[in-house]
Amino acid sequence: MYHSFNPIYIGLKEKPIPIPEGYVISEVEGENKIEDGLVIYEGTEPVTESNHEDAMLNRNQYVWIPVEDINDMVMCSSNNKLSDSEENKTCNLVYKDGENGGILKCTTPAHSGTATDLVGRLYTSIQTGNNPYAYKMDFSKIDQTYTSSNSYHEPNTVNYDADNKLYLEDFKSDFTAMAKSVAKNGGFYISRYEIGEDGNSRKGQKVLTAASSDGGSGATAYLGADTWYNLYKTIRDDNSNRQMIWGCQYDQVMKFIGDEAQIGHNDRKLTTTHALSGQNELDKMKNIYDLEGNNLEWTQEADSTSGRVHRGSFYSNSRVSIFYPASYRSAYIPTFSYDYLASRSTIYL
Repeated sequence: MYHSFNPIYIGLKEKPIPIPEGYVISEVEGENKIEDGLVIYEGTEPVTESNHEDAMLNRNQYVWIPVEDINDMVMCSSNNKLSDSEENKTCNLVYKDGENGGILKCTTPAHSGTATDLVGRLYTSIQTGNNPYAYKMDFSKIDQTYTSSNSYHEPNTVNYDADNKLYLEDFKSDFTAMAKSVAKNGGFYISRYEIGEDGNSRKGQKVLTAASSDGGSGATAYLGADTWYNLYKTIRDDNSNRQMIWGCQYDQVMKFIGDEAQIGHNDRKLTTTHALSGQNELDKMKNIYDLEGNNLEWTQEADSTSGRVHRGSFYSNSRVSIFYPASYRSAYIPTFSYDYLASRSTIYL
C-alpha cells in the first residue's frame, strides 16, 4: 500500500526537493546544501548553531541523496535480455503521476517493464591500482542482466524468508513504492547514522545490531536485535515510509559521495571497538557518519539464494589495519547473529 507522507517541496538551486511533514532543513553551515549532504531534522523547531549539538543527540536526522535519473538506480527485469538491436538492450524507465504513487514503466519497445517487475540496478566494485583497499565502481554499466538465483540481485527472497513470514510480493511491493518515489522526487533520504533503538537515527545512540542480545553490562555501544530479520522488522515502518536500505540505494549513496567512498582510508582514526553512533568526525562523508567504520551495514539486497548483502567495513578490520571502503560489498547468512552487523534506514515520499 502506498502512503502519502505529505512532503513540502523546498526549492534549492534549480530543483525542488521534498521535505517530509514534521521535519526541517538544518540551518547550520555545511548541512543545508544538497552538494554537501543536506540534513533534515525531525521536529518543527529550527536547527541553528545555538541548538545544533542538542538536536544531533535528540532528534532523528536524514540526509538527502539526489538521483537525477531513475535509470541509474532501477531497471526492469527484461534489461539486456535481447540482442537484436542496441535500442532494445537497455531500459528507459519513465515515471507518470497518478494514483497509488504513480506509474513507473519501461518504454523500451521490446521490454515488458512495468511497476510489477522493477529490479535494482547494481554496480560491481572492482579492486584497482596498488591500493588493496580501493574498490572502484563503474557507474556507466547499463547492460546488466537480472538473475533471480545467482550473485547479487533485488528484490527477492532467500531460503529463510518464508520461515520469518516474508514473501516475494512483500519485497516487490516495497521496492516498487520506493522506486516510484525516487523517480518522482529525484532522490531519497538515508539515515545519517547506523540505526539505533526503534530505528532511530541520532548521534551518540547505541547501534542496533544483529546480535542475539545486548551483550550484558559490557555492551555500552550496541543493542541486540537478533539477526537480519529483526533489524529489517525494526526499521520497516509503513506509516513513515521507512525501509531498510536497498543495495541500489547504497550504490547511489556511493555515487553521490564519489571517489572518497571507494577508497579505504588508514588515516581516519576508525574505531577498533564498538562505538556509539557518529563519534568520529573523520568518518563522515556528505554528512553521513560511520560509512567506513564502526559496523558493517546490512541491506535488502540478496546474494544467490542464501545471503543478504552488507556494505563497508567495521571495527575489527580497523584493529588489524584492514581498511575496506564504504563501497565494499559482501554477504552473510541472515539467520545468524552478529554484533558487528548493523544497518541503515531510508525514507521515501
